[in-house]
Amino acid sequence: MQALPDKPVVGLVTDMGGIDDGGYNQYAYEGLKRCAEERAIKFDVKETESEVGYEANLVQMIDRGCAFIVAMGGARGAAVERLAARYPGVHFILVDHEPLPESKNVTGLIFAEDQAGFLAGALAGLMTERGTVGFVGGMDVAPVRKYHRGFEHGLAFTNRRANLVHVYTESFIDLKAGDNAAEELIGQEVDVIFAAGGASGSAAIQSAARQGVWVIGVDLDEWGTTFQDGNLAGADRLLTSAVKRVDQAVYTAVAQAVEGKLRSGVFRFNMANDGVGLAPYHLADTAIPSEVRGKILEVSEGLRAGRVRTRVGPEGEDLVEGLLPRLMAWNWQAALMPILAIFTALVVGAIFIAAFDPEVWAAFGEGVGGGLGAAWQSIAQAYTNLFEGAFGSPARISESISIYSQTGDTKELMRAIRPLTESLRRATPYIFAGLAVALGFRCGLFNIGAEGQYFIGGLASVFVGYSLKGLPWFVHLPLALAAGMAGGAFWAAIVGFLKAKTGAHEVINTIMFNYIAYQLADYLLGVGGPMARPGDSRPISPEIEPSAYLPQLFPNDPSTTVNVGLFLALAAVVVVYWLLFKTTLGFEIRAVGANPRAARTAGINVSRSFVVAMALSGALAGMAGAHDILGVTHYMPNAFFSGYGFDSIALALLGKSHPVGVLVSALLFGFLRAGAQRMQGPPAFVPIDIVSVLQALIIIFIAAPEVIRFLYRLRAPKELGEAVFTRGWGSV
Repeated sequence: MQALPDKPVVGLVTDMGGIDDGGYNQYAYEGLKRCAEERAIKFDVKETESEVGYEANLVQMIDRGCAFIVAMGGARGAAVERLAARYPGVHFILVDHEPLPESKNVTGLIFAEDQAGFLAGALAGLMTERGTVGFVGGMDVAPVRKYHRGFEHGLAFTNRRANLVHVYTESFIDLKAGDNAAEELIGQEVDVIFAAGGASGSAAIQSAARQGVWVIGVDLDEWGTTFQDGNLAGADRLLTSAVKRVDQAVYTAVAQAVEGKLRSGVFRFNMANDGVGLAPYHLADTAIPSEVRGKILEVSEGLRAGRVRTRVGPEGEDLVEGLLPRLMAWNWQAALMPILAIFTALVVGAIFIAAFDPEVWAAFGEGVGGGLGAAWQSIAQAYTNLFEGAFGSPARISESISIYSQTGDTKELMRAIRPLTESLRRATPYIFAGLAVALGFRCGLFNIGAEGQYFIGGLASVFVGYSLKGLPWFVHLPLALAAGMAGGAFWAAIVGFLKAKTGAHEVINTIMFNYIAYQLADYLLGVGGPMARPGDSRPISPEIEPSAYLPQLFPNDPSTTVNVGLFLALAAVVVVYWLLFKTTLGFEIRAVGANPRAARTAGINVSRSFVVAMALSGALAGMAGAHDILGVTHYMPNAFFSGYGFDSIALALLGKSHPVGVLVSALLFGFLRAGAQRMQGPPAFVPIDIVSVLQALIIIFIAAPEVIRFLYRLRAPKELGEAVFTRGWGSV
């Protein structure tokens, strides 16, 4: 924290309206003035008279030597943050704006709209006589949603029988839309209206109050603004206003600033620190029964002490508490869609299995009943083999456990569970590669080059594995793994750099880089090549040193190749989840993926996000190649084609680009690939390609959910989640 002068000067730059507008400007001025008088500090005020003069006023305050500047956030917040980055010696205090974590000299004053709305809803529930209450919202943004949900939950808290109806004007400035919203609600017999819609909302409550409906204002005490200190018709129908105590927030923030205690980031104001609450009842004071006043005081104290919770999230979403409510609130349809897609793919795959089995056709030649029986037997045998190839035979596993318990011999047990271990081994590189593509998707990048990055990661790890000799394993193995990650990261970062600097589309570039990787491997591993095994007629690399081996989970059984790479893959799932959803970098990556132009406007370096996301994506794909070299083959053949890189695109789609979803999808694909080996053997004799058909069908049904909804008569849900998409050619 920077050193402060003995008597720092605090500046206030108002928004349009001035310090006597009865709004945020006046509240901020009153809070600053009170703090200055109590602490004998100097303050300066600059009133903004035009939209274009706001930033110039901020610069003028800086030139006057203000160490702290209080400014209005909202729509201007991002612009003030950009200005703050140019003046790191000045600390900015922004009302109603949440700054980015990297803004080290900006503090945002954020208010608990849900608590203010909850109090308004509690009052409405106690005052309604008809049992129908209305809400008027402006645009569907987080603060309005928080008011709405808080109001709804507060209403239910004091009056469970009351019904809430709502109207959104889709504007904060359309007065006519506000009037129409009031008329619509009055037509539904509401007798209390709460509005959180800017000027539109103010018009709504003014219109409703003139018609005798109880109304509740928002943000500021609308007695002084909308009803001009009670001089307009309908003022006697204003119950109160759900207010943000901007004066108290500014007072508290400035007091901490001059004491050297104010930190950057978010300063939250709620009932506990008197940051939100209800305005005075004014003319409605005599109409509110004493028991209602007492109940509102009780609710206020409950919110302040934490005994009463609004159950509203930071974006205005409903929160649920307890296991049963969480299960009831779970989006089961979203969870059911992949399951139904897999089931449907298995059904269609069964048709393919029966249709191309000569024995089934021969049975149909003898009769329909015999044909259907043969078809069922063919399908059942194929899927039984698929299951046993992926998980092992339950009967054999049970028998081997019995033998082990009696003799202590693990040989039969290892043979019985080998299909399961092989499935996990095959799933491990799928996890790495799927995470690679999913991370790219989160940044709006279609990394179709995971196969090439897998190749380069394998080349780098095998080179470090065989060329460095005499190192202990705890040095050699991490170096080989790091080399694989670095190789994949470098290969992908080139594409990210080209995307960031030239707009070259990543799909074209990653496809071309795949071919470059293949040809580079041809050159390096070809007989007589720089990385070819000396004296060997095959195009393969030398074998890596044992000190670079990934330890096997079952070292006494060489045929079981599952290794500690599985745990590394699981750790990668946790790390990628933490990166995407718990860090500033992850937020930037997701913001760029959702809307790069908005992200750039908010001050996020879009070009850097492209490069970093591609590098991280490539590192994960390179780790898949390193796993197969260091844990399975121990050398690199020229024909190192795995298909993991291309299958990973399907994994990311199936897993909805979420790390946990990718993990489940990778396990599924690993089981399918391992089971396919058993399915093509006797007695099923089903071609291994049927598994590729199953994978393709699963992806088709995931990519076209309307087919699943049509087949199973499911309703299309309202999309509320974060959008993840890739963009068109050359666009950023």
